[in-house]
Amino acid sequence: MIYCVTFNPSFDLVFSLDSGCDQGETYNQIPWEGRAGGKGNNVARAIKQLGGPATAVGFYGGAMGAMIQQLLTEQHIGCLAESVSGSSRVCLTLLTGEITEIRGLGPNVSTEISRVLLQRLRTQLKPSDWITLSGSLPPGLSADDVTEWITTLRPYCQGIIADLSGANLVAAYKAGVDAICPNLLEYQQLPNNFMMSRLSHIFITQGPEGVLWYPPSPTPPQRIFAPVVPIKNPVGAGDVFVGALAYSLWQGQEWNEALVRSVAAASASVVTKGVGDIDVSLFKELIPRVHLGEP
Repeated sequence: MIYCVTFNPSFDLVFSLDSGCDQGETYNQIPWEGRAGGKGNNVARAIKQLGGPATAVGFYGGAMGAMIQQLLTEQHIGCLAESVSGSSRVCLTLLTGEITEIRGLGPNVSTEISRVLLQRLRTQLKPSDWITLSGSLPPGLSADDVTEWITTLRPYCQGIIADLSGANLVAAYKAGVDAICPNLLEYQQLPNNFMMSRLSHIFITQGPEGVLWYPPSPTPPQRIFAPVVPIKNPVGAGDVFVGALAYSLWQGQEWNEALVRSVAAASASVVTKGVGDIDVSLFKELIPRVHLGEP
């Protein structure tokens, strides 16, 4: 199983306004889509689209939280949920030729509640399982909680991949995850001495330019070059990359082979209008067009 942790799940509401929009105007009859959001839930959905096993793990509050869980169930994604007071958040995306995102505030989650879900997950783990940790933290949690999750879970699973940012990403790296997946901006915001000792795999995602891969020292870095595809919606491509990576590693593939498939999957998602939806037929066609080389 692949357990996809979303610390701060959301109901994602996406409006498509091809002609753009102006502030202060009213727009009617606009195509929209609602889905279970938060980066970890996007990861789980990508794994399911590729044919893999995924369980979404997260904190859910109120009617909005119940609706997110229902949407996951409808997509045949298992859900390991811990109830919290308050309401799960709503995030709004406007597709107007450009991408505008408005992200709501999630419910407060205490360290005590976090530990309840953490122990529930630990008791379910098998040595062959993989875990992904994705997205922002809700109010009440900090980088110390990220450290506790990793040090608690890592002895019981095959590996952990972290797609976090800032202090949370640094904490995950120091706690001993197997890989981190910052985008270029997130990487540039890390401390200057971050790369002094490479203890884990570091994947810096760079959109159409592919992925810069720093294996653990002393192996030299490589670049995974992405195929050229028409881009309709890049939102969620990073989550697809993480999902495909976790699924490939769960299947027993080596890191280089898993990376090729992950870049192909991410490339096959940006051609769709959905957030992190994969054109599976195109994904299979793109695999031979992804190649590794020097940075």
